[in-house]
Amino acid sequence: MKVPWPRSLAGRITLLMLGGLTLLHVGSMIVHERALHGAESGARLERLAERLSAAAVTVAAVPEAARDAAAHALSLPGVELHWDRIPPVPEGEPPPSLAEAAARLGAGARLSWDPKAEPGHRVMGAIPLPDGAGWVVFGASWLAAPANPMERGAIVSMVAMALGIGIVSVLVVRWITRPLRRLADAADGIGHDLAARPLATEGPVEVRHAALAFNAMQGRIRRLVEDRTEALAAVSHDLRTPLARLRLRAGFLPEGEDRARMEADIAEMEAMVARTLDYIREGRDGEPVVPTDLAAILLTLASDASDAGHDVIYDGPARAVLPLRRVAAKRAFSNLVDNAVRHGAPPVRLTVQIERDALVVDVSDGGPGIAPDDRARALAPFQQLDMARGAGGSGLGLSIAQRFAEASGGTIELGHADQGGLAVRIALPRQQGVGR
Repeated sequence: MKVPWPRSLAGRITLLMLGGLTLLHVGSMIVHERALHGAESGARLERLAERLSAAAVTVAAVPEAARDAAAHALSLPGVELHWDRIPPVPEGEPPPSLAEAAARLGAGARLSWDPKAEPGHRVMGAIPLPDGAGWVVFGASWLAAPANPMERGAIVSMVAMALGIGIVSVLVVRWITRPLRRLADAADGIGHDLAARPLATEGPVEVRHAALAFNAMQGRIRRLVEDRTEALAAVSHDLRTPLARLRLRAGFLPEGEDRARMEADIAEMEAMVARTLDYIREGRDGEPVVPTDLAAILLTLASDASDAGHDVIYDGPARAVLPLRRVAAKRAFSNLVDNAVRHGAPPVRLTVQIERDALVVDVSDGGPGIAPDDRARALAPFQQLDMARGAGGSGLGLSIAQRFAEASGGTIELGHADQGGLAVRIALPRQQGVGR
């Protein structure tokens, strides 16, 4: 059976502190109790030896007929005394557990376990009187009783100590590991916000070094991404000017097939430039998150596509509100609809399902679809699966949708549509009570 072990560093440190200090407390408690019991037992034996010696002298001084009554009158709390001419305890070495007590009671003392009691529960002893006047016989239940360190008070003390150590350990460990949690949160969020504030360099030396290294890494990644973004944006933006000149010159050409083909090529190049800019801009334009009616956006996209002569159907509620970046949402789903219209086959369906914690949107078509082995590659930027979905395009439609889904805290998944084509499923988290 696998022993359960906390997965977090804080849990492991807390468990080790609690276990180690508890074992230390239990060990010290046992040592203390045994030492205290030994000292107390030795003191009681010394007092018993003195009282028995005094009782022997007193009993020997009275007539024989009154000795038993005198011995009984001298009984002590927990020790009952009698007089007898013949000792009931046989002569010989006492049991090992009573050897120390017999030595403390003096020479001639005899000790053994009472045969009438359970073994180890009652001691029978005898002390000789002076001048052979008989024996003072006694019985004691406390003599040579084993130490019991786990008494109620000790258990209560141990439980209270464990609770105190547990509470203090949790607070201390949380304080110690707080910089590590901040480092983990910052590492998790670096893919969504490269402009996040640098980590505070506080805590132990190792954590401060890790925070400094993380801040330096974040700065290098931010500069790298900014340089790449600026270069791509500049190229894409500069292409618009020659494209505009080409469109103007194409307008002076006579009507015909050559002019139509040139205008189509220019339109495709403009669409590629626009999509490239959209891909670069996605998640970095600082657009705020606001309550957005996603159903209205999808209805508008379906209506615009239908007006353009495409078979696009919306199937979902009339209203589905959740916190989103409105322009980014329209851009992402517009790309999905364009992909389905361009590379798929009718009908194209936009389906919305409101679940407990998420709003799920399926964009499906009746085209050839994408093979399962190619779906991961299809989500990569600038990837075109010509054999599966037809030629043309920039290969950024699915990548823009994926960036939008991940930046919104959701997921994207490529699957097989009921009508045989590609189904793109985007699940977006929604707040409680939103999406009615």
